[in-house]
Amino acid sequence: MGILSFLINDVITQAPIFLGLVALIGLLLQKKDAAEVFTGTIKTITGTVVLLAGVDLFLGVLLPLMALLQEKGNFTGVMPDNQAPFGVVMTSFAKEIPIAFVLGFLIHLLLVRVLPFKNTKNVFLTGHIMLFLSGFWVAILAWNFGLKGSGLIIAGSICTGLILTVFPAISRPFTKEIADDEYTLGHMFNVSVVVGSLLGKLFKKSKKSDDIELPGFLASFSDFSILLSTVMPLIFIGIGLVVGESEVTTLSGDMNWLMFLIMQGIKFSGSIMITLFGVRTFLGSIIPAFQGISEKLLPGAIPALDCPVFYPYAPVAAIIGFLGHAVGAIISVVIMVSIAAPVIPLPSALFIFFEGSLAGVFGDRKGGWKGALLAGVVVSLITHMGVAVIAGLQEPLLPSGLVFGSADIVLISPIIYFFKLLFGI
Repeated sequence: MGILSFLINDVITQAPIFLGLVALIGLLLQKKDAAEVFTGTIKTITGTVVLLAGVDLFLGVLLPLMALLQEKGNFTGVMPDNQAPFGVVMTSFAKEIPIAFVLGFLIHLLLVRVLPFKNTKNVFLTGHIMLFLSGFWVAILAWNFGLKGSGLIIAGSICTGLILTVFPAISRPFTKEIADDEYTLGHMFNVSVVVGSLLGKLFKKSKKSDDIELPGFLASFSDFSILLSTVMPLIFIGIGLVVGESEVTTLSGDMNWLMFLIMQGIKFSGSIMITLFGVRTFLGSIIPAFQGISEKLLPGAIPALDCPVFYPYAPVAAIIGFLGHAVGAIISVVIMVSIAAPVIPLPSALFIFFEGSLAGVFGDRKGGWKGALLAGVVVSLITHMGVAVIAGLQEPLLPSGLVFGSADIVLISPIIYFFKLLFGI
């Protein structure tokens, strides 16, 4: 377990190292010279580090305020998430999950190699999501089907391998329109891609978010960085007004609470720009490098990557989708509280940004800003109101106030319920 633990914790789930190794292998298979191998590997690692630094920065800004907003609601509920629930289930399945993770990835690679369908020729390279999915399946199979020991590991590995193959295949017909079929999505947000793409068709005449022309002084806001740095401080001030001055000062300390909110909004904007720069650097290196793996080991395969790689295609639409997802989260809470639902969804800041932004990009592709906004709202409703659907499969997690979530998890839950009726406990 020592070597396995090292590979999982210090290599595969460390995105810069893992993706750097992928780039290194790909370049070596192409027999590039030493200089090209070195620069391609380093740029992949550096781009990933910059991307993750941007993500860490905006989460550090957003999460504390969202926590205060949830406390202001004065009710208890369950938050859909992935990282936090994974931490909880690891305390019960510390041996089974790592083995299912590795075996599941190997099964996935085998399926990519042998399946004859073009849409399944995708290599899932988002290491932390692979780990979360293996944790999800091990827990679900243990809690609902009574599996344990080697049976649990085998079933968990198979389910992980299948989902790593199926999820990117669902998105690929839609992502190829944006990414020219050079890569697809490797995540648990495939519903954002599909729903965004389909809903966008309702607004074919709507102008794309990034193409909207504004008159006079307002033309300044055609620059994404200016728009973001203006809008986000206003949004943070709005959140602060809802939460209240006394609560915000618990975060701002000696700094004036309004100035604190303005600076947090600007920091959030800067973090998005950092993330987009990291994405461009990373993609410029990993895509050419992956061609070596595709040509030599997995013919016809493309990489399935983390969701931020799609944001640069429509950065304004990403923000609109993010805002739409936030609106959808609020609507979900109001509806579930008003009907006295047994499980109340708490807005997930991580999903609001990542899932909502992705929905916005794909909604904008066909339906402009209207498609981006509607996609964000609808995907959020699925994710948050769907907590009532997925909670029954994850009862041991409910005391923690957490469940494995995302719209993808919501939509595969009925399939799990069906098999539970046939074979479950």
